[in-house]
Amino acid sequence: MSVNHIPDKRTYAFHQKAAEILRASPDRLVEVNDVLSHWRTMSGTQAEGWAEKWQELIKDLSAAEIADLICKQGEEMDFYRKSSPFACLLSDEQRMKIIRRFKYDHE
Repeated sequence: MSVNHIPDKRTYAFHQKAAEILRASPDRLVEVNDVLSHWRTMSGTQAEGWAEKWQELIKDLSAAEIADLICKQGEEMDFYRKSSPFACLLSDEQRMKIIRRFKYDHE
């Protein structure tokens, strides 16, 4: 993750929050799988491709393992976080809090 690249930091913060939610409520993984299922119906689109990539990445992992994975540092996960099904776990309030934090901290 680029140290000075705000969108990457913000995206990472979204995933940290999503990981926190998954650890507290592993049953919410169903929502992520619903997003992936929807993306797979979008034949011939990038969404379909991302669904396949994410499904391959998280198959056979527990919610806790997925939470660890989505917070993993490195280029590969930076790439995956650019189009992620985990946004569905955050409420609008949680999302806006992160957006405001980065806008305030980095203006």
